[in-house]
Amino acid sequence: MSTNVVKVEVSATVLDACKIMNSKGVSGVAAFQGGKPIGMLTDRTLLRRFIPLNKRPDEVKVGEVAFPLLRIDANASTKVAAKKIVENRFTRLGVFDNEKFLGWITLTDLAKEASKRNLKDALLSHDEPERRDVLCPNCKKAFLEKIVNVDGEVERWQCPNCKYAL
Repeated sequence: MSTNVVKVEVSATVLDACKIMNSKGVSGVAAFQGGKPIGMLTDRTLLRRFIPLNKRPDEVKVGEVAFPLLRIDANASTKVAAKKIVENRFTRLGVFDNEKFLGWITLTDLAKEASKRNLKDALLSHDEPERRDVLCPNCKKAFLEKIVNVDGEVERWQCPNCKYAL
């Protein structure tokens, strides 16, 4: 987790935020309003939200283009963080202890964690149960269940109701 997150006010201009990002050598800043983190401005945000506006960077406020700051609890596992980042197609998550912003975890942080050991061990290091939230596309009456072989590898996902399998 990165705890030295650079912060800017949502009222700052995109130009000011970019100057700060360049001077600090960071790819993103947390956008704050009234002392509370509400979003993030990253290099991706600039490409996806600012550039299409076709405006000068001193004419646009950070709050107009910032992406929302996805939250994760400080006690969550890296596996949960990775899943949330991937599912939401973000590059970072805000780490919170109740309402207190502690920093953020980035794809880079997760890659460093995974490089400490092989990928399988890193992903399996937190043995949280998987959510059963895939509704059977065939009967739509039950959730798919994981079918594993003797080696513990997932063979398929199967509906307990109609036996449909993926």
